Amino acid sequence: MRTDSNTSSFSLIKKGTKLYSILHFKCPRCQEGDLFMVKNPYRLKYIDKMPHFCNKCGEDLHREVGFYYGAMMISHATTTLIAVIVHVTVFHFYGWAIAPNLISLLTILIVAFPVVFRSSRAIWINMFSKYDPEAIKNKIIRSRN
Repeated sequence: MRTDSNTSSFSLIKKGTKLYSILHFKCPRCQEGDLFMVKNPYRLKYIDKMPHFCNKCGEDLHREVGFYYGAMMISHATTTLIAVIVHVTVFHFYGWAIAPNLISLLTILIVAFPVVFRSSRAIWINMFSKYDPEAIKNKIIRSRN
């Protein structure tokens, strides 16, 4: 069986898909530029710092004031899903005991918060942008006013 080093074994996660942009926190238009200024989500001082425009293709990453408010709904749904999974898992071992449920849930949510926050923003902007393989070649030039 021949494998090519440039192809991913997961066809859903290769460049050009929304999943690639979301999982790698890349610009949805060119999938080359970074969505966040600091790659490590656990550097909490920079958790929400995003460039205004993609440095590779010029895509506007701050569409309008309040654009990312919609990402809160995605974050809420993700957090709810995590809470249900944690509760079902803890219930299996401890029953209705409140302490193990609360301790497990709070620990997991605190640890997962930076990743959930950033992935919610990545999902939100990907809902409104589409991949363009020619994006870097056709870079949007922004003038400073």
